[in-house]
Amino acid sequence: MNQRQFLSFIATIVAVIGVGQMAQTIFVPAIPDMADGLQVDPEQLQALMAAYLIPYGLLQFIYGPVSDRIGRKPPLLFGLALFATGCLLAVMATNINTLLLATFVQGAGTAAAGALCRSIPRDHFNSEQLIRVNAFISMAVMFAPLLAPLMGGLCVAYLGWRSVYWVLLSVSLLVIAVVVFRFKESLPVQQRNFENPLSLYRHVLASRQFVLYCSCLMATLGAVVAFESVAGILYGDVLNLNPFLVSLLFILPIPGSLAGSYYASRCKSRKKLSRIAITTALSGGLVILIPALFSTVATLSLLLGSILVFFAAGALFPTFTSKAIEPFPRQAGVAGALLGGAQNLGAGVIILIMSLMPMHGQLSIGITLIVLVMIIALTLAKAAQSEMHNSQW
Repeated sequence: MNQRQFLSFIATIVAVIGVGQMAQTIFVPAIPDMADGLQVDPEQLQALMAAYLIPYGLLQFIYGPVSDRIGRKPPLLFGLALFATGCLLAVMATNINTLLLATFVQGAGTAAAGALCRSIPRDHFNSEQLIRVNAFISMAVMFAPLLAPLMGGLCVAYLGWRSVYWVLLSVSLLVIAVVVFRFKESLPVQQRNFENPLSLYRHVLASRQFVLYCSCLMATLGAVVAFESVAGILYGDVLNLNPFLVSLLFILPIPGSLAGSYYASRCKSRKKLSRIAITTALSGGLVILIPALFSTVATLSLLLGSILVFFAAGALFPTFTSKAIEPFPRQAGVAGALLGGAQNLGAGVIILIMSLMPMHGQLSIGITLIVLVMIIALTLAKAAQSEMHNSQW
């Protein structure tokens, strides 16, 4: 694969995964208007992210093995079409239940991209090249949900909250066209796996390395979406900032996430990278937690804390993903599905739990971040011990 083909490949994967990531947060600046239009309490709309992430996680367990059997392109196109259907349903929603259903359909559709954006790179690359590619993909995973609120804020300011779903529908149709005309099937017929999916899942889950790094990914994504789910309410409903300013505050952590992904692509010592990332994430959690102990909600605290947390996530995502999926070239679809499904399902459960808890300003998110970072640190330590033990044998 030459440089031009490589860039085209990265652009296609980024487009495919980006549209689904946008859907997670593009509605955040619209929450006050959505609450007024649907006559519900703004905190109830936290459930939208859970309604998206849970099917996004669960359906990946199906898309992955199906793609190992029939190839990557057909399930990818089916999922994107289902996502577009969910966007159209959201445009027509007149109550929160219909909007939750539409969001569920969106998550069910984009689960295809979530699973295959991990499997497709494994079809082409391994080792350090795979980490490099996953670093670029991680930039999209972090960049899209942070940039999307700016687009959402502009839509709400000039066209109303429903326009955010018109935008998602338009982007999804464009991505479908890109996949139809630009994406070449990455899994040749002779490399497809026709084994029983359950036996494939058992094979992957039997790897202690996979399970531990997958757990790290679940906690890392949980930290990111936990912040995203409450930041819009804290910025817009508690601090009473206007939608455009809320969207700008979501964009400001982007340099941090991009810097983390770039650092991951360049750092030769995975141990050093993990240590720096975990320390940075813990610092971000403390920056958010400490003002909350004094019953304060502070814009600067939320912003600085988010930058630190997103830097850590940008650095950890490509490393954990590559470490988990690299041992499974023949089961990349299943391994990718397990990775994406487990981490998004776990993140959805975290958001659902948070939506049922009293917010108490930024206290709940501060505590949540600290707990998740400690889980990452402990699980990573076990993963390192496991790799050391395996290398001795």
